[in-house]
Amino acid sequence: MLELYFSSPTRLKQLRRGPLASHLDRLAVELRQAGYPHGTGASILSFAGQFNAYLHQHRLEISAIDEALGHRFIEEELKAVGAYKGVYNMLWHLLGYLRRQGLIAPLPDATEAMTPIDELLIQYRQHLKQVRGLTESSCTSFVRLARRFLAWHVDRHHGLAVGHIDGPEILEYVSYACALFPDSRSWPSTVTTSTRSLLRFLRWQQLIAHDLDRVVPPIPKYRLSNVPKHLPWQQIRTVIDSVDAVTTVGKRDKAILLVLAVLGLRNHDVVTLELTHIDWHQGLIRLPQTKSRRERVLPMPQEVGDAIADYVLHGRPPLATPYVFVRHRAPFGPLEAPINVSTIAYKHLKRAGVRATVSGSAHLFRFSLATHLVNHGTPIKEIADMLGHASIDTTAIYTKVDVTHLADVALPLPEVSHD
Repeated sequence: MLELYFSSPTRLKQLRRGPLASHLDRLAVELRQAGYPHGTGASILSFAGQFNAYLHQHRLEISAIDEALGHRFIEEELKAVGAYKGVYNMLWHLLGYLRRQGLIAPLPDATEAMTPIDELLIQYRQHLKQVRGLTESSCTSFVRLARRFLAWHVDRHHGLAVGHIDGPEILEYVSYACALFPDSRSWPSTVTTSTRSLLRFLRWQQLIAHDLDRVVPPIPKYRLSNVPKHLPWQQIRTVIDSVDAVTTVGKRDKAILLVLAVLGLRNHDVVTLELTHIDWHQGLIRLPQTKSRRERVLPMPQEVGDAIADYVLHGRPPLATPYVFVRHRAPFGPLEAPINVSTIAYKHLKRAGVRATVSGSAHLFRFSLATHLVNHGTPIKEIADMLGHASIDTTAIYTKVDVTHLADVALPLPEVSHD
């Protein structure tokens, strides 16, 4: 009801005049249920009221509403008076509501304008997810890189003709793609890995006649050549302890940082962690499907359990979603994207004066945990099981930062003769 946002009888009378008059009350209820702040909801409804008056003035019916009409209204009526900030977002809210109610035509079906590349990449994504069992973020990354290769192929052949792909073309593409970011050490490996993956899919679909993935040249990568970025454990504790767990958002963020730092969860694990995954009686967290495609069962330390319980009982909004961690700003719901976990970690690292990138912030806690365990003599197999590594070879890289034991074998400095 509009009375949730406006009290002036004159204002309410204005809003309830025009083609949209009978629908704005329902929009007001939706905005309130979605958790939008009072000021935001009032702004959206005010915009809808102005648009409603514009329709009434020009004798337009609801069926005439679309993006083009909305943009024309903004240009003709709002830009002239300087009321321009955020109006396109308000238009998006209004059009979305009208489409959900079936009052205006839906957006054109994206499949109508789908290109052959789009159709092939849809099949490729399904293959990555259903056959290879990759996570959503990994699928997105592989599909994006496959699109780069296919677009390059189309420019070369003036059309999609994957059956014509041959060895020289693959070598030419790899050389071209690797040269795009010459200063990156990881980019060449990314190019070759994604190209092999796409070629294996094309062979799987019998769209190419030979195993062309073998043509992709190997990129020299020396085992254990990179040292993972990490922080001293005391600094990790300082970042966690600095979180203000009095606020509801603080309760959530502290619990997230603890599962990253103490349990070594990945971003995807945090986003998809459900309330049913937590065995409170036995003090365990069960992750049914992980990157290694096997269940992980992790002991839940008292501190982690207390933080999650505090958030669930006293901080989490009462939402009908199975996920533990949710958004605290409208629209309420799951965190959805793994990058949102990294953003939370980055926020608290930055407040603590730690330099980090947004994309690598969450993994910084995981890497620091692994390094901390190695330095305290935890067997490498136990660390691999905790982190969900399918092979201890992946975990072995952390032995390179075992500073504690390196100090034990350091040779004393030779005595310098002063003769």
